Amino acid sequence: MADLNSQFRVFGLDTCNQTAGADGAVPQDQFNWLKAGLAQAQQEKKMAIVLSHHNSVTLENAAEPVIGGQPLYHAEEFISMLKEFPNMVAWVNGHTHINTIRPHGNSQGGGFWEITSASCVDYPQQQQLLEFIDNRDGTMSIFVTVLDHAAPAKWSKNDFSQVGLASLSRELSANDWIENPPMRIGSPLDRNTELLLPAPFDLATITDAQLEADQVKSRARIAGFEQRQPK
Repeated sequence: MADLNSQFRVFGLDTCNQTAGADGAVPQDQFNWLKAGLAQAQQEKKMAIVLSHHNSVTLENAAEPVIGGQPLYHAEEFISMLKEFPNMVAWVNGHTHINTIRPHGNSQGGGFWEITSASCVDYPQQQQLLEFIDNRDGTMSIFVTVLDHAAPAKWSKNDFSQVGLASLSRELSANDWIENPPMRIGSPLDRNTELLLPAPFDLATITDAQLEADQVKSRARIAGFEQRQPK
């Protein structure tokens, strides 16, 4: 769990099944921890983002150890719990290596968006930029933008530099003969799109001064990280 800034709290889950199988589940201790954390974030008027490896179509692994272990929660129970919290805005995950966006609405007209990203190994080797916008009308938008990495799509022979290896990776992934690379891009609605939500609370209480202070802290954190990287 970490606060990205003064408005957003992020929760990370380990959804890998410790017994067997590639698909996942949410153990009871993490389920209870997340539920309590979302309630606290709601009380503090912080929007919540949940991160996990597995998504809603692969959170169905029921394998349990013969002795010990704990109850496992799967997609239906997990999503139902998340929908209890108006401040829950996005569940970001992966596992299937396909750009996919799914809505999870509740009976009050709210809910959250599930955003599944493609892999950095398989084609199209993309990442996603998420931007959260106050629409000033009681709603908010999540703008999802798919980003390619900067290396050229075609590899230059004998170029084994960092950029060259990235290009080679792109070329190999696009020509994987046992795969269907275009399928992993997802539909146009799964890539560059705007996702609408009711605002979980009055976003007008977030001041420009707060946003500017958060930007300064974020830039300082990124600069510090870059300075620590080996040259």
